[in-house]
Amino acid sequence: MFSETELHEQYAELQRRAMSLGSHGQSRIDQLAAAMRLPPKKHADDYLRVLKGATDDAMVAVLSYQRALPFLETANSLIESLAKPSPNAEDEEWREQLLFRLAEVLEIGADLIAEGEAHLERCARVEI
Repeated sequence: MFSETELHEQYAELQRRAMSLGSHGQSRIDQLAAAMRLPPKKHADDYLRVLKGATDDAMVAVLSYQRALPFLETANSLIESLAKPSPNAEDEEWREQLLFRLAEVLEIGADLIAEGEAHLERCARVEI
């Protein structure tokens, strides 16, 4: 089990990665769309097919970003709950449950972001 500090650090890193994924993914989609409007005269069909595959990868990257957002929002809510003092005598059990749930949602968010990053990396290999 991770400590609360480690989970806060993971959350901050995931937020950074998610923002990067979202902005770079959308930027890459825009670049690829512009390139598709002006294909070269030679081998245009092959070029467009490669760009279509890269565009699909970029779109999956952005979709992964969008799918990760609810998990990051849930993580934020859990962190806010951890910051509030519990009026209960069972404070430690309550905190442990929140930390467990936080670790779960961060893991799912990390998987989604990693999936998106892999697709973004694949589409970035295509020269335009």
